Amino acid sequence: MIDIPSLVDQYCHGALRTELGLGTFEARLGAGASPPAPGTTFFDTQTGFAVRRWCPPLLGLEPHCPPARYLARRRELGVLEAGRRLLRSSGIATYLVDTGPQGDLTGPAELAATGAATAHEIVRLELLAEEVAATSGTVDAFLANLAEAVHAAAVRAVAFTSVTAAHSGLAALPGPPDPAEVRRAAGRCLAARRAGDRTAGPVLLRHLVWVAVTTGRPLQLHTGDRDPGSLAGFAAATAGLGTDLVLLHAYPHHRTAARLAGIHPHVHADLGPALARTGA
Repeated sequence: MIDIPSLVDQYCHGALRTELGLGTFEARLGAGASPPAPGTTFFDTQTGFAVRRWCPPLLGLEPHCPPARYLARRRELGVLEAGRRLLRSSGIATYLVDTGPQGDLTGPAELAATGAATAHEIVRLELLAEEVAATSGTVDAFLANLAEAVHAAAVRAVAFTSVTAAHSGLAALPGPPDPAEVRRAAGRCLAARRAGDRTAGPVLLRHLVWVAVTTGRPLQLHTGDRDPGSLAGFAAATAGLGTDLVLLHAYPHHRTAARLAGIHPHVHADLGPALARTGA
């Protein structure tokens, strides 16, 4: 027997509190992906194969049982019991949870209880900016409250994340923006903002990222399907400052992400999506 060490899921979201139908469950297997090949479904992808192979036996079913039967069994057990069985069999002892996504998702504490694990929060910078803008009436108040909110979040959170900064100005202009530029951007933001609007444009995003860097907490950057090599300047600018950078979702440019991590000791590449797609 090989002893498997306790695992850390270094980036995840909460678990759904509600059951899904066949179509909505399948759509989540291919979230953000192109439509499945003709004659197939997302149950026929690497992610789908993994779910069909490993999850049914944890609920008392045979591997690769029909998807409809698997979902029916989940409903028989109920959300809480099915979640307990699946999460507690994963080997994951610690979850780092991005609390930014909307929806009926468990928070870190509930996820930890369900999975008999520990869980910590990752704070999404864009959402933090929106919350601060909603309660700040002037530029001075907005910028002061924003800095205070980032540093307060660093006390409770284990990391920050940004889903848009990597390709919203940070790649082209890796250094911190000029303070006058930040004030102008904050003024435009507050003047034009309506409820529910996205707050952080390119300048404010760069400002937010650099405020987060000063906290020393790790910073996770979503690179999407774009080349993370464009972040070489930012990686160089943050070297030696004490903040680790984690490049998320780098597939199909995972080799570039790995190369950046090889050059800079404070840069780390999340290769999980690449491994999932190649079946490694």
